[in-house]
Amino acid sequence: MAASAGFNVTKDECVAIMQAFKDATALRSNGMKVATEKYFVIKADDRSVYGKKQATGVVVVKTTKALLIGTYDDKIQPGNCANVVEKLADYLIEQGY
Repeated sequence: MAASAGFNVTKDECVAIMQAFKDATALRSNGMKVATEKYFVIKADDRSVYGKKQATGVVVVKTTKALLIGTYDDKIQPGNCANVVEKLADYLIEQGY
């Protein structure tokens, strides 16, 4: 597992997110935890899960071999974060990851 310094996602958090790609009911009801922060789920499908907490948020995108997680604060537009993470996922998928 690779992560930015100080950004620690637990195995349990990853498992819950991975389950949401198949059935997001639990995360939609209870929220999503990422690096101990709890987010309200605003989008969940078989590729991406987006969460929001006040002016901050998280974008999680699944590739074949990776789970990409990008976060944003009040200085970044949510759409910009989503665009970057989604495009990186597309690139990794094209490369076989």
